[in-house]
Amino acid sequence: MTQAPPKHSLTGPRSWFSLFYTHGAWLTIVAGVICVGTTLGSVVKYNAAAKFDRAGIVTQAQAVDRRIFHDSEGADQYHITYRFEVGGATVLRERDVTRGQYERATQGTTHTIRYLSDRPSTFETYVGETHDDAVRLQRVAGIAGMGSLIALWWVGRRVNRVILTRRYGHRTTVQVHAVTEAKNASGRGYLTWYIDDRRRGKSLMHPISRLRAIGVGAEINIYVRKGYSVWEGDVGPRNVDDSNLPKTPRD
Repeated sequence: MTQAPPKHSLTGPRSWFSLFYTHGAWLTIVAGVICVGTTLGSVVKYNAAAKFDRAGIVTQAQAVDRRIFHDSEGADQYHITYRFEVGGATVLRERDVTRGQYERATQGTTHTIRYLSDRPSTFETYVGETHDDAVRLQRVAGIAGMGSLIALWWVGRRVNRVILTRRYGHRTTVQVHAVTEAKNASGRGYLTWYIDDRRRGKSLMHPISRLRAIGVGAEINIYVRKGYSVWEGDVGPRNVDDSNLPKTPRD
């Protein structure tokens, strides 16, 4: 067994869930949150669509004004102000619409809308708009759900490989080849090393100050299994004596 003084503060192996978190668990979490959120949104929209079908009243509305709002990200948002009569009263309300609706709604044109009998200010800019919104949200939920499962498989597969490398891999030492600061993560970076002339290893992200304290050329402990290597400072030292490990290929 080849071992250098540890360049980390870990005293035992990190758990599967701890490694899952550091290897990109946010992908699964974000996709899962989107899936749940859009699923709930589609349920709300389907209920609203059912109410429009049950208590909606179709009428003609006039487009009396329209405008384009430019948000801070440079995207355009289209708005139309509709006017229609309900029981002798005039309802005047602005709604956000698609670009196609905006282009068709020149001032003074009339459009078929559907409003709720008990709340005329709540209306669809076309009959069936709420149902279409529900369908779109349902599709997004399906895509996000599939994305969450794919992310769970991808991240889980990486973590399993890391744990197997720590558990059954060959422990050795290598010299740090480079300390690199990440471009998209201010103040964080990673170590790189070479197992041989072809195969490079790379650590997880850490505060760059901590990695620079280790420095280029320092000897670090790694585990190598089937050409794949992990830094002990990422996964923690294993608690199994090397003499009790099954024989596995070092390369």
